[in-house]
Formats: sequence, C-alpha cells, structure tokens
Amino acid sequence: MLSLLATSLIAVAVPAADRACPKGVIDQIDGLYQWHVKPFDGNEDPDKAFSSQRQRFTPSLFKLLLEARQLTPARDGRFLDFDVFSNTQVATYGAKVTGCSAEKGNSIQAEVAVDVGLRGQSSGTPQRLLYGLNNSKGGWRINNITYLDAKVFELRSFLQKLVHPTP
Repeated sequence: MLSLLATSLIAVAVPAADRACPKGVIDQIDGLYQWHVKPFDGNEDPDKAFSSQRQRFTPSLFKLLLEARQLTPARDGRFLDFDVFSNTQVATYGAKVTGCSAEKGNSIQAEVAVDVGLRGQSSGTPQRLLYGLNNSKGGWRINNITYLDAKVFELRSFLQKLVHPTP
C-alpha cells in the first residue's frame, strides 16, 4: 500500500511536459535512439560502441552506466537486467520526444515515448520515460531518466545502488 502511495505521489510530482523542447534536447535524445536501434555489428565491442555516446550524458551518469554494463552475475552477483533506454527486456524500435517541462536554471525534463515490442512488431503501447537534462558547456546532457510506467523509479539512484551496494 505504501509503495502504491509513493508511486502515486511521485507521478503527481512529475511536471507536465507541456512545452516544445529546445532543438539541442531533441537532437540528443533522437541521436541516442538512432544509435540504440541501429543493428549491432557482432564484431564490435559493446563497451566501445556505447562509449561513442559519451557526449550525450553527464560524466557522472555515463560513468555509472559504464560500470553497470560491466557487471556480471557470475563475478559480481548482480547485473543490469533491463534496457535502460526503454525500461523493458524487449526490442526498442524508436522513440519520440513528446514535450518538455519549463526550463529551470540549467535543467529541463523531456518526456519520451519509446516504441518497444517482440519479434519485430511494436506492442502499440509506448513506454513513458522522463529524461532529465542539464545544459552545461554549451550543450544539453542526459543526467537522469525517470521511468513513468508501472513502478516509477529513477535510473541514477538505481545504478548507484547496483554498482555500489551497501552491505
């Protein structure tokens, strides 16, 4: 009951994405998903391929993502078991930025609808994600992702617990 209440309160606290997004925000998210849905060359090192996206993230979030991607169940007893760019374990086919909240200082939140499905077919129900971006050094960088469907949670805090578990 408490988790349902907490989820409801978090969902209410998420600002409405009722404004157009700055071009730089759309470019970062669109570019990420263009890379993400591109067929993977089995000869390419997955970590090296992911490193090509470094400029889209704040340094601290990118570091957490790299560390989490390198965890293995056999060695670490834990691992990243879902696609962080869709909050699913199925294929991602694309994404669309649907709006942004009002810019506050150097940050903005962009709501994204992610098209997912199985066996080459969209489920028809997009996953809703809220990207938190910071504008520093002249460009927007992804600083966090909040997953809005089912159990609402944030990527950054999840990764911190996954990468640096407390005994």
